[in-house]
Amino acid sequence: VVALDDEDVIELLGNLLDNACKWATSTVRLQLAVGGALLVRVDDDGPGLEGVAAATLLTRGSRLDESRPGHGLGLAIVRDIVALYDGSLTLARSPELGGLRVEVVLPLEAGGD
Repeated sequence: VVALDDEDVIELLGNLLDNACKWATSTVRLQLAVGGALLVRVDDDGPGLEGVAAATLLTRGSRLDESRPGHGLGLAIVRDIVALYDGSLTLARSPELGGLRVEVVLPLEAGGD
């Protein structure tokens, strides 16, 4: 049993997948695993971080490319949801696909109130 609000899960996955699909060249990979925690990993084959600090991408309203649609809120919303459940959020280069890897780890018994 994963103690997460349905709307939070939809918002989390929706923002992660929307972001990956927006930046991917052709491939997005979603991995979910439940062990001691819930792991959500999204990889894409887009440009990745390209030297930009991950913290910049997590700032509300921050966008790397103004030519693509969006408001720069998706990853900030993900950050807020992860914080609500005392989880962790990591942005890095995808070792397999070369683009961005976003990894979210949420405790199985989280706050989320």
